[in-house]
Amino acid sequence: MIESPKFETIFKGIKNGKMIRKINKKMTKTVIITITMVIIIIILITITYNEKKRESFVDIVPTHDNVPQMKRPFLNIYDDKGNKINAVFITHPFTRDECIEQYEDAKAKGVHFLGMSSYCEFPGIVSNPHDVLHDPNLDAWSKYNYYELTRGWCHCFREPDKYIADTTIPKALISESDFANYEQHKPEPSINKEYDFLYICLKDNDKCEDGWQSYNRNWDVAKKCLDIMCEKHGLKGLLVGRINCEIPKGCHQLMELTDFMEYSKFIKTYNQCKFIFVPNIADASPRVLTEAICFNLPTLVNYNIVGGWKYIDDKTGELFHNENDFDAVLSKFLDKQKNNEYTPREQFIANFGAENAGKKLLNFVSQCIPENELNFNKSEVKYLKPAI
Repeated sequence: MIESPKFETIFKGIKNGKMIRKINKKMTKTVIITITMVIIIIILITITYNEKKRESFVDIVPTHDNVPQMKRPFLNIYDDKGNKINAVFITHPFTRDECIEQYEDAKAKGVHFLGMSSYCEFPGIVSNPHDVLHDPNLDAWSKYNYYELTRGWCHCFREPDKYIADTTIPKALISESDFANYEQHKPEPSINKEYDFLYICLKDNDKCEDGWQSYNRNWDVAKKCLDIMCEKHGLKGLLVGRINCEIPKGCHQLMELTDFMEYSKFIKTYNQCKFIFVPNIADASPRVLTEAICFNLPTLVNYNIVGGWKYIDDKTGELFHNENDFDAVLSKFLDKQKNNEYTPREQFIANFGAENAGKKLLNFVSQCIPENELNFNKSEVKYLKPAI
């Protein structure tokens, strides 16, 4: 016969169960309180950090005339009436002590700063091994936090988080090259087209050894593409800046090579060419690309270019990846060009230029900096533009 449990044993079990539930309840309450306190502490730390960062930007609002005229790596911004506003771009890492001195002086006068990706992968580390800024241990990188120095960032990247480490900073897809002056850069129909294509790759040295230019302009891949353009398609090209360099044999009779050209002379070459070839990769939205588009030149551009890819669509040109798909892309490109299917200048005017890009910049500046800290009223300004 199985004996029934004693009353005292049952009572103790019930009592112990109540105690366990009571303990668990206390523990749960303690955990909730702890988590709540941690969240509150994190919020307070964040508020304090943001407040300190906010305090680092002086509340003085200078007049247009009191905004200092700044030089690179800084770039002043103007309104549509030609007045300097108290927001300035940082376009390049600080390579001289005077950069931070200029920054502090301008900030003390009520100037606010925005980042602008105008140099290679900046604010990311420069990939070009021939560039001194390729070294991440330089003071230009280790001494300064460009995100703490700026209120927002204008960039040219397809994947901005790949180059802009602070994923919380306000960002906008705006480049210096968006502001190419299409009213000044106009096609001249009376000028004969002497060349099929234009390619700009300045020389690095008299021996044409690898250097900064050859890396940024992707010279190794370019030569393979030049061979296809000359040898297979018989295209005639103008190569600006790269004299004393070996070019594909098939291009010897079809390409003219020049040394560096003064800008006033160079700008005229656009009218002499039918399209521009841009195999560049480590290039932050080259201005020659949008200048060519303004001259109504269709474009053949490397898909992998750091900046400038956004200008290319079915009305402005074609994108290729490397020498492996180049011939197929070029054949398509030449067929469309022959049929006058490209309207690059028209597309640029409709989407970029001072007014279109400037409205976008105006909205971004207003998003990053409260109006009471700016020396203009947004309602009285049509657009903003960098001093390029």
